[in-house]
Amino acid sequence: MATPVPMPRSACVRRHQGRPTIFVDDRPLTPDFYSLTHNYGVCRSWYERPARCLRAFTAAGIRLFQVDMYFEDIWQKGAPGLDIELLQRQVRGVLDACAEALVVVRVHVNAPFWWNEEHPEELTGYCTGPNDKVRDGTEWSHEKGDLDRTTRASLASLVWRKEAGERLAELCRRFAVTPEGASVIGIHVACGVYGEWHYWGFIEHEPDIGPAMAAYFRAWLRRRYGTDAGLRAAWKSGACSLDTAAVPGIDERSSTTAGIFRDPAREQPVIDYYRCQHEVVAEDIEHFCRIVKESWPRPVLTGVFYGYFHQMFCRQASGGHLEIERILNSPWVDYLSAPQSYWGDTRGLGGSGDSRGIIESAILHGKLWLDEQDNGGLRKDPEDPSYYTVARRSAVLPLMRGIGLWYYDFGFNRETGWWESPVIMKDTRAVKDLFDRRIDTPYESAADALVVWDDETFYHLRNGWTPVSYFQLDEASEDIWRSGVVADHVYLFDIDKVDLARYRAIVFANTYCMSAARRAFVRERVAGAGRHLIWNYLPGYTDGARLDLSFVQELTGMRLAPATLAGKAAVAFSGQPAWTYAVADTLEPGAVIEDADAEPMGRLVEGGRIVAARKRLAGHTSVHAVIPLRGPALYRQLMRDAGCHVYCESNDPVYVSSGLLMLHTGSGGRRAIRLKSGRAVTFELKGPATILLDAVSGKVLLGEFA
Repeated sequence: MATPVPMPRSACVRRHQGRPTIFVDDRPLTPDFYSLTHNYGVCRSWYERPARCLRAFTAAGIRLFQVDMYFEDIWQKGAPGLDIELLQRQVRGVLDACAEALVVVRVHVNAPFWWNEEHPEELTGYCTGPNDKVRDGTEWSHEKGDLDRTTRASLASLVWRKEAGERLAELCRRFAVTPEGASVIGIHVACGVYGEWHYWGFIEHEPDIGPAMAAYFRAWLRRRYGTDAGLRAAWKSGACSLDTAAVPGIDERSSTTAGIFRDPAREQPVIDYYRCQHEVVAEDIEHFCRIVKESWPRPVLTGVFYGYFHQMFCRQASGGHLEIERILNSPWVDYLSAPQSYWGDTRGLGGSGDSRGIIESAILHGKLWLDEQDNGGLRKDPEDPSYYTVARRSAVLPLMRGIGLWYYDFGFNRETGWWESPVIMKDTRAVKDLFDRRIDTPYESAADALVVWDDETFYHLRNGWTPVSYFQLDEASEDIWRSGVVADHVYLFDIDKVDLARYRAIVFANTYCMSAARRAFVRERVAGAGRHLIWNYLPGYTDGARLDLSFVQELTGMRLAPATLAGKAAVAFSGQPAWTYAVADTLEPGAVIEDADAEPMGRLVEGGRIVAARKRLAGHTSVHAVIPLRGPALYRQLMRDAGCHVYCESNDPVYVSSGLLMLHTGSGGRRAIRLKSGRAVTFELKGPATILLDAVSGKVLLGEFA
């Protein structure tokens, strides 16, 4: 008897009960995937270890799967078309493990290595030196060398974009009509470092001075400035021309002329270059995702690794995802994804497990976000009990936040998967069953605090470590997660889209760049209703055209004076022990608060000048710290003062939404939780735990591991 041909599946993302949701054949699904990795030896679905892991996750109830495929493996030199048999076999291996599997294929559109050799004029160039000699990956990975001065097609190459786009269209047309393609519900388009749309070599090397980028940059400048006169006015140079403009020399990581800021009067060429680089990456993403949408013969998901914000190694300008607003608004992209934060305090036992992206902004724009859970390497033993609670936290938190995840299985070695543990697989099943039952439960965050982040700022900052970089991004986020207060997180460009009435405290975390219109919106619409606005460092210091301390004073309502900050500053809040911030490098530009109407909250150890203060203004309270705020207790006190609900005082991550409460802790002992109803719930925990409660009754839904 002939094998029946599967019914072709259709998929989309649309809102369901207040959150972006995957629909397959008009049925909403919990967005939890199992994914094989790109590494040779474990990436092929029919190999023994991957096949065994696929079956294990199938037994745990998972029906969504993801596999990788590189153009390098199916686009052969001189061949008339793609060799899609390997792709068919890859998906067939998943279907052999799970006949009901729904598959997303991560297609790496990198130019094959032979193509790069044939098109030297289309390659990425590096300010830091010549391209290396590594031709391809090792037996373990095609991605070897992605962070070096690697020989890769420039992401600004229009020749690569055209030819790779044609191959992607071919893949979609041919593969969609195969029996294996019938079970495919999505194409994840990948390129750049590790397929994550970071520019090649970005951590150590300043790309891209190659001829493809140089040509693209000149065309970009022409679109932006129109005439030589316009360019000369912007660049403050009488010698530059649209026909001859070159990629500016970018050194160190990289030098700036106004402390940690770029002065637009002197560094507009560098600002323009980075903006051009990010726009070309966004164009690439939209180009390839549109091809998938238009070439697949039925509705299909498109997704990318994009929107990384946290833990970017202080290299956001050269390799971050700064055109996130454009991609969030793109009709061609259904979901965004990233690994959960690699920040050590966040990722490991006792950490929040926070996403690298700004999640509530993705939800506002109707984009599904998928966390990549790839933290299995935190332990060496599959049955390490301390990891059980990390695995649960990393699955429960995204599903509570209205997003999804995939388990990305690098494995301990080529023989053992990361989650080949009876305890973890049993818990995976329990978590899946719980959230499957809740698929029709309305999503609603319980947050009464809002944290505002900004990507535009990175065009105007030193592209490297600064005295505020990690402290106001990764550490601040983790401190807020551990404050005991539930917070939502959005980009500055979305502040006019949120329901401000629900928030008692609004933290402006790294909002150093604000236009006059944005500053006016904050003053007129955000600063009111008795809210507390908490300002870090120099909010609004640049409007994109100039640097001006008066912009900061306009926002915070406090009078400031320029100052050079170095050494140590002690910050003491009422009811809190003194908190010390060490400025390892001179913080420049710096400021101190000189406002007789403001209540001092923190002073420099030497000299006693005020670096943190509170001021009660008409309709709101302004709290400004000109050095980064640090510590869960500090944020807890500030947000408690604003009227936010504090669920716990133990510096453990807590999150509440849609009637559920999650507490994660890296240690045992007594834990007390105060529900919004006023009811107190206490636990004596034997050790590390992730517990899930009914947020109204306090009933335990998932307790400690036995």
